[in-house]
Amino acid sequence: MVSSRAATLTALRARIASLGGATATPRARPASLDLSGRAAELGFEVETGAAGTTFVRRSTVDLSPFFEAAGLAGAPPVADLLALFDHPCEPDPPVWLNGEGVGVLDIESLGLRGSGVMAFLVAMGIQRGAVLECEQLLLADPGEEGALLGAVAQSIAAHRLWLTYNGRSFDIPVLAARCTLNRLDASCVQPRLHGDILAPVRRLFRDRLGACTLRHAEMSLLNHHRVDDVPGIEAPGRYRAWLHGAGPAVLSGVIEHNLQDIVSTVAVAARLAAHVGGERVRPAHAADAYHLARHYERQGVADAAEVELRASVAAGIDPWARRAGHRLAVALQRRGAMDEALETWRRLHLEDPHDLRAARGCAIRLERRGDIGAALQVCERVRRARADWEPWWERVRGGGAAGDDEWRRREARLRRRFHP
Repeated sequence: MVSSRAATLTALRARIASLGGATATPRARPASLDLSGRAAELGFEVETGAAGTTFVRRSTVDLSPFFEAAGLAGAPPVADLLALFDHPCEPDPPVWLNGEGVGVLDIESLGLRGSGVMAFLVAMGIQRGAVLECEQLLLADPGEEGALLGAVAQSIAAHRLWLTYNGRSFDIPVLAARCTLNRLDASCVQPRLHGDILAPVRRLFRDRLGACTLRHAEMSLLNHHRVDDVPGIEAPGRYRAWLHGAGPAVLSGVIEHNLQDIVSTVAVAARLAAHVGGERVRPAHAADAYHLARHYERQGVADAAEVELRASVAAGIDPWARRAGHRLAVALQRRGAMDEALETWRRLHLEDPHDLRAARGCAIRLERRGDIGAALQVCERVRRARADWEPWWERVRGGGAAGDDEWRRREARLRRRFHP
């Protein structure tokens, strides 16, 4: 049975190689290498379970320095993390919420795409307050991949909420694909509650960060700067070198990088939850209030969204102030504050007659209030703005043939109703 399984794996790897995945599968290691001894040099201990042999490195990280550098007094409640990922649990949090820790996961892999991508190092941590209990699994023997995946699945099953950074698109799909190749149930590595930090980072801070990588997030949001860090792109080559006899120094930096990734993921999640809860990231960025308002809108918290929209408008820094003004006017209409909505649309229109959305909102509100003469003045200003837009009118939002038709019909209707 063992020889049959080995033959099947060999045939499968050959097939993967023919499809372009050969670069992600390690070559055979020299038979003389002492796996246990070499793993021990890196701090990994051998553990034997029902699924096979795994190489495990455990450590505990104090998160307090990371929280302090980010301006946080401590870890936010788990309920705040759940709300961050659109899983609100108020007013009655579930019983498990305070009894379980929060899991965090990150992998280092051979390549970024293709059927042969293999996770050779998996970091998992359980956060309880300001303490992160970490466990790293090293694939010292590629033939024991099934055992590593089984250990990962066991840890994931033990906790409900798991955090990742881009894990929804990369880490978890890679682990699931490797489970399938090893004839394991791919669903065993799917967290019951998965909080991928990348989505809220982009939603709240994409204008501040630019590139929303974990490194950019930890530098800007946590005030943490790595020293002598091994870039992730070097990890596959360093692992292959270690497999073929290179000393422990070639892989030790990758292991520290992997550990720092889960520490930073937990700290960034805490920083996001605190930011949404009122402890703003400092120094403030001109886009922060606007994006926070969009986040509150997504969660259906209209009052909080309106406060942030007003703050963005008051700051007066475009393009966010103008975008916030548009959304504020719509929010005011929804709650019936029509006079204030009109004044908001009017101000936006007068400040920039080329803003067709503001012009449209202003014209509609004026017409519905019965101020036909003022609505006609808006149409005249739009007609002049249209001449300025040539030859780009077709590309302007609210312009083109449809825009011409709408404004022509509106002006004709208003002139029929206008009795000075």
